[in-house]
Amino acid sequence: MRSVVSRLARLERFNRLSIAPRRLRIEYGYLRTLPDDYIGPRHTVTVRQLPPGLGAYAGDEWFDWEERPGRGPADLADLNDEQIIQVSYVEAKAR
Repeated sequence: MRSVVSRLARLERFNRLSIAPRRLRIEYGYLRTLPDDYIGPRHTVTVRQLPPGLGAYAGDEWFDWEERPGRGPADLADLNDEQIIQVSYVEAKAR
């Protein structure tokens, strides 16, 4: 019985390792949102990559992103076993 339990534990550890993303990438950027009254699906596109310098830490990638109406294209990160975390800074809207 003990050998079965140890084999199952080993398989569970192996399974967690095999499904983990191979690469983690963190991107920082400024997000321009759609109007507040827009209802429906939306997706985010990269407008441009900002050069390193003001406001950017050395080695970090900074972008300008924009929300657009409709569904987005298929995510290519899933094909590359890459997980991307986007940290967005959104300007507060005047009331």
